Amino acid sequence: MDQNGMIDILMRFHFVNEGWCLTTPLLMMGIDIFVGTVHAMATKTFQSSRMRIGLSKKTGEIAILLIGELLSFSMGLPRELMSCVSAYIIFMEFMSIMENCEKSGVPIPKFIKNIVNNVDESLTEDDYKALTTRLNEALKTVEDLEQESKKRRGD
Repeated sequence: MDQNGMIDILMRFHFVNEGWCLTTPLLMMGIDIFVGTVHAMATKTFQSSRMRIGLSKKTGEIAILLIGELLSFSMGLPRELMSCVSAYIIFMEFMSIMENCEKSGVPIPKFIKNIVNNVDESLTEDDYKALTTRLNEALKTVEDLEQESKKRRGD
């Protein structure tokens, strides 16, 4: 899957309700912490310093989620933005969980291994432009809906 395909998936990604937009990434983080800790203990490679670094990263991810929710609600930004942030964190956590499971000896299907091993985290200029265009279209739609709502109310 190319990055344009990934952008299409992220732009169409949505949750059944607002609660799952926050809950799903948080649950994935918890699973990742649990699987990683169990693996480290089983292989006698547990190090509190590595755990602190990992928890620091998770704290940053939680901060990004909360800031995204805050800005989304307070500024009336499109829900798709928050869904994209949540989807990205879910995908990162999924990859980490799969890596930890594989290290623990759990057989991982080849197509999942290929996804995890071939992720290129860099966006090209074309990808950035495509994403920016779609986000601008979403913002324009929100503005149009707000103006229409104001006209109906007589503002």
